[in-house]
Amino acid sequence: MFFAAGAAGCNDDSSPSAEPAGSSRSADDSTSPAAPIAPGEHAPAGTAAPSTPSAPSASAATSAPATGSGPGRCTTEALTMSLRQGDAGAGQIHYRLTLVNKSSDSCTLTGFPGVSLIRRDGSMIGEPADREGAAGRVTVIRAGDSAEVTLHTLNRGIKGSGCWDRPDYLRVYPPGSREALTLRTSQPLICGGLFRTTAVSG
Repeated sequence: MFFAAGAAGCNDDSSPSAEPAGSSRSADDSTSPAAPIAPGEHAPAGTAAPSTPSAPSASAATSAPATGSGPGRCTTEALTMSLRQGDAGAGQIHYRLTLVNKSSDSCTLTGFPGVSLIRRDGSMIGEPADREGAAGRVTVIRAGDSAEVTLHTLNRGIKGSGCWDRPDYLRVYPPGSREALTLRTSQPLICGGLFRTTAVSG
């Protein structure tokens, strides 16, 4: 279960320009939908900012042009998330961030999430993820289905600039939301000064 703070808002096609302090929903590190943080632990309340770029793919979500009617934007309360490392090649490492619609209704996401790495004390590690690629189209996520973004970094030793500290939490603002999802995890390990996110894709 996630814990929420803050209010939903923002435009449906972009992440907020900065992460509001104290707005987060928390979960355990897992490759499946995240579970609640252990008793006595609290998700950090810090300030971070949005993220970056392009389009990956997800299980049963679909992409369609924006229209004046249809499902509303996916709220943070309607989503859960998981993270797993994808294939690496030529010094590039990609992590797959999956957003699952746990509500009983279809909803939509458009554009880039705000993604940042958070320490246990709530401070941010490095900078929020930059945007990579195009903003994409409206992604409709049916009840129980998912959409994805890809987080991109470099292998250790590439470009010779070292790696950031490992995070205690990954904080993600779904596109258009001022409230974040927070996953307890030590991934991704960001190296070479490269931290990017694609747009949501079905």
